[in-house]
Amino acid sequence: MICAAFRRHRAVSITALALTVVLLAATAAELAARTWLQDRLATAAGRALGRNSTVDIDGGPALLALLDRHLDAVTISNDHATLGRIPDVSVRARLQDVRLTGERAGTVAAIHAAVEVPATSLQDLTGTKASRLPVTDVHLDEKADTITLGLGRAGLGQATVQPRLQDGHVTLHLENAEILGRPAPPRLVDRIQNTLTTRTAADYPLGLKATSLDVTPTALSIGLDAGRTRLPARTKT
Repeated sequence: MICAAFRRHRAVSITALALTVVLLAATAAELAARTWLQDRLATAAGRALGRNSTVDIDGGPALLALLDRHLDAVTISNDHATLGRIPDVSVRARLQDVRLTGERAGTVAAIHAAVEVPATSLQDLTGTKASRLPVTDVHLDEKADTITLGLGRAGLGQATVQPRLQDGHVTLHLENAEILGRPAPPRLVDRIQNTLTTRTAADYPLGLKATSLDVTPTALSIGLDAGRTRLPARTKT
């Protein structure tokens, strides 16, 4: 009886050890699969939005997603992204029905992105400190849906700009400009508007089009959407 009990105890121990090994192997495989997927998607997001993007994978086990090469949804976040020519914006993008292809890339069925453009980014977008009349201050007016740009040092002048949606882009239209309290010369008005037009004309990544726009006290809030699109292909090494 002692021998039988010993054999049963040994069998149970071996079974428990085997199960532990299997669970550890499955856990390691799941972590490896999740890491691989996140790295691949983060690389693709980096090409589209800038480096240091964070990737969160929704749905079931990553190992099954990797074997199926399909993800129900992915959320990509970046607090220092680039949108077109707008620098240092906050982006939270949700990608639906992500399918990884054998071409070092992938496809997405739909994307929605929420973007916050702070005043400092608007200042960088609309002017440079090296110009004769640099943009030195930015004020957002949520009631009037306008942005006021301080021009020059010591309050030399100001320009009032209205953001608008046009053909899937956010454009900035100059409403008025003043220098020392008087209307700015026409040549200066044209130069400011040309600068605003040129700097907001760039396409957005991932086929995104601006669909909503709101001026808040601290930022310009933009909603963007895209239908089926391809993720940027990874460069072969």
